[in-house]
Amino acid sequence: MSELNQTLAIQLAQEAQALAPRLVQWRRHLHENPEVGFGTADTEAFVREQLTEFGIEVLDARVGVLGLIHAPHANGIVGLRADMDALPMEELNQVPYCSKRKGAMHACGHDGHTAMLLGAAAMLQTHRQHLQKDVLLVFQPAEEGPDLGGARRMLPELEEKGILPAAMFALHLTTEQALGNVGLLCGSTMASTDELDIAITGQGGHAGLPHCCVDALSIGAHYVAEMESFMSRRIDPFDPAVFAIGTFHAGTVRNVVPERAQLTVTLRCQSEKTRAFILEHAQKILYGLCDAAGAKGEVVIRHGLPVLVTDEQEELYVGKLAQQLPGVSPLHLKHAQMGAEDFAYFAQKVPSAFVWLGARNEEKGFTHLMHDPRFDFDEAALPLGASLHCAFAMGK
Repeated sequence: MSELNQTLAIQLAQEAQALAPRLVQWRRHLHENPEVGFGTADTEAFVREQLTEFGIEVLDARVGVLGLIHAPHANGIVGLRADMDALPMEELNQVPYCSKRKGAMHACGHDGHTAMLLGAAAMLQTHRQHLQKDVLLVFQPAEEGPDLGGARRMLPELEEKGILPAAMFALHLTTEQALGNVGLLCGSTMASTDELDIAITGQGGHAGLPHCCVDALSIGAHYVAEMESFMSRRIDPFDPAVFAIGTFHAGTVRNVVPERAQLTVTLRCQSEKTRAFILEHAQKILYGLCDAAGAKGEVVIRHGLPVLVTDEQEELYVGKLAQQLPGVSPLHLKHAQMGAEDFAYFAQKVPSAFVWLGARNEEKGFTHLMHDPRFDFDEAALPLGASLHCAFAMGK
């Protein structure tokens, strides 16, 4: 089944609105008590407590929290994911629910994501007679890292337990879209992430005797120019990719030719093929320049997250549901984002949809973007997200 009964869709929206005070309460509790990375013990305990209160089975899990809602006659599993972790930054908002933990803040909406999935869990448990599939509730830590995030660590356990869903869905709040917009994009949606550490070792010496030296700074400068030329001439302009040199360190004093130069790079791509092509040539170009100048080049690559590729059928499915639910409307996005998401690991394993939920409200001042110390969102989005999660599961 790929559509909801219209009566049921209206009922879900009404129930979610009735649950709104509790959704706000949960969200604000989480916002006041942010936890970073994998250190989400208090948040996990809170989630387990709520799931147990709803009568939902809580599975043993090495990472995060897993809940399972049983359908009467299940013919598979559908997965709903919410990330739980905050960012290591100081909040600048002046609100009653401001972070109580110094150096930690929910600046990316994960408090809202967790609250929305908890609301959906309560509603789905009540309506489990309408479910065609069991519903796996995935509350994930460390979407913001470290160590490439929590999704990569949770996947093996889902496979070991035999509960890998047939499809996965995730919602992400955004103040880039107006309240109620449901942003959809098929295919490449979020970028891959790689980091490169580059070292150039030449021969230092007196600035007045440059012919006796191998200038690492000069080679580094040529590398910057060559990579800029490479990105503009060898990469399809309709295939988004960013090769950003963030730091360049060389030299100590003005009259000494630098013997060593160090550069750090961030690479973002929307295609795994392009990603591999750039990484290959970033090394070839460095080694070629160093070889020509008589220097030594070193490149250390730290591979990051893969490209998040959403499934066309699942995104279209979400679009149909958004047309049926009151309070939301589908918005087909024109392009991907260069930010990254470790939900990409789930999307590599099973057909998945990653959905943006608008929570911008200029009249209320909810305009700051994600990862800003003033980030906040219109909490009227919470019941919308809860009803969407329910629709994802009940429409299957």
